[in-house]
Amino acid sequence: MRVDARAASAHRGGMNPHAAPGPGLVALVGLTSPDADYARETVTVAGARLCEDPSRASLVLAAPGAPVPALVPCVRVGGGGQVSLPGDSALVVSLIAEASWRQRRDDAVWVVAGIAGGLGTTRVVRLLARSARERRWRALLARMIPQPRSIPRTTRQDGRSREPVVVDASGSVPGFARARDHCLPGVRWADLDASEDSYLPALRDHLPRIDGVSALVGDGRGAARADDPRVVAACRSLGAPLIVDAGRWDERSARLAQVIRADALVLLTHADLEGAAAMAASLSAAPPPVPALTLVASHSSARSPGLSACAPAPILRAPTRAGRDLRALRRALATIEPADGDDPFASPDRPGSLALLASPERPGALSGGRDHA
Repeated sequence: MRVDARAASAHRGGMNPHAAPGPGLVALVGLTSPDADYARETVTVAGARLCEDPSRASLVLAAPGAPVPALVPCVRVGGGGQVSLPGDSALVVSLIAEASWRQRRDDAVWVVAGIAGGLGTTRVVRLLARSARERRWRALLARMIPQPRSIPRTTRQDGRSREPVVVDASGSVPGFARARDHCLPGVRWADLDASEDSYLPALRDHLPRIDGVSALVGDGRGAARADDPRVVAACRSLGAPLIVDAGRWDERSARLAQVIRADALVLLTHADLEGAAAMAASLSAAPPPVPALTLVASHSSARSPGLSACAPAPILRAPTRAGRDLRALRRALATIEPADGDDPFASPDRPGSLALLASPERPGALSGGRDHA
């Protein structure tokens, strides 16, 4: 991973660029030397820890044919397996990081997007980010975050991880960061390598603080849109509640919401007939993959009946400042059930993803205790 010089000194000392926030657990099953030795080294490089009980592991590295508990992600190592070591060490490091992220993620992720431009999407992101810093709001976040089944919440030692991080994937400069903020020190999109699957966990500590909120933003060197691979890599690496400005709602932002496992989607539109028509067309082309709600621009005219027929409920007024509308939005977000279902890190075009082992070139995908034919 490439990080600018401002953050480089903090990343020395053996920290692994692929490690997910917090160490994952990896079990070795049926491996013999030299595969077992290479596997242990790879686990260390990934910043993970070995465990004796495969049922507790984020990922199992097993010899072909070795029995593995059901529903535990498994990669077969060695002759006749899916990977060979040390040749595929970089791939296995990425798989360990990704499996650990999937198991350990317990922070809320919200995506905010507009059906059209000029609706105040970035303003809503700013208001949510500021309010999320309040102590009472962090407690509300904690109540809505699902408890990981195998990782007790007491393992989260870093109090700062509860502070929200804004990820500006709108593709706009200025965006969340105004022009006056571009001189603030910190890592920007241009400092991140698009070929990496994840970044240093310390990335969060080296982002610029904009209005008291850590934010990953663009600058004069460029920005990032929803389909930029750096966005997914950053979201899986930051280890904090995320508020993602996805810009315009379309197939790209819908894919992003799915891949980063967003808990809620906030869609902005106009309240009139034109806004209802735009909402209907946008949702037809890009159905929300996660629970959603609708905000109508405060300057909109009377609400069109057609909006209620097509827009995700509840339909609320978009806040323009701290106050009643923002409190209503916060309450609505707190009542949305977190997204559930299959893990969406099925990204065949992203080298190093868990889906890579499911490709035709590598039969026997990452499996829950069994090999796929």
